[in-house]
Amino acid sequence: MNSVADVGGRVAQRYRELDLPPWPDPHPGMSSPADEEYSRVTDGGRYRIVQERSRLWAAELGAVPGVTAAPLAESDVEPDPHRIFVSGTRLTSERAGTLPLYLLELDVRLTAEEGSLPVLRIGVGRPEIVVQSLPDCGCDACDSGSADLLTTIDETVARIVGGPLVVLRGPGWQAEWSPDGSSVGGTPGAPDFHDITERCRRLAGGETVELPPGTEAFVGRAWFG
Repeated sequence: MNSVADVGGRVAQRYRELDLPPWPDPHPGMSSPADEEYSRVTDGGRYRIVQERSRLWAAELGAVPGVTAAPLAESDVEPDPHRIFVSGTRLTSERAGTLPLYLLELDVRLTAEEGSLPVLRIGVGRPEIVVQSLPDCGCDACDSGSADLLTTIDETVARIVGGPLVVLRGPGWQAEWSPDGSSVGGTPGAPDFHDITERCRRLAGGETVELPPGTEAFVGRAWFG
């Protein structure tokens, strides 16, 4: 079987076999971080788990009939002066109406004492259309534990592959819609949440929808039947 759940189960099993060290949420019950945690990265290297999980998703999805995995070169992605390109994979499904999935591994240089921070960016449609970046910060104050990171990766990939998914990108803002929920973020002046959510829903249903000026629309169907 090759449903999203089946592929995710194989990813989870292979990840357990890596036996990478987990760590608990240092702020259980949504407890407030200490002030000094906001400027501290205790162990940035442990975040390499996000890249390890990504590689397993790339391998397992790439092994599914009808899915193609292709490596990305640094020239395939937009330059970022704050992040070093490590590697990346472009995954595509032969099914009509699906969107490419991009898994980008980057490194952020920290201080000499802190080393570097491994980062995973999950994109759709084009490498720069990022729907998730993990860790979102990396400082101790924003740490929610390893389980939360892995769950977020799994849910994001499943949302793209499982479809339908709509991503709108306008000047300074981006919106995302799936059957599980929607979000709108960006600079002041982004479209009204309820209005843009309704437009996304209609796009997912195959309707022709008028969009704000300068907006790109990416509409993806499910990779599996």
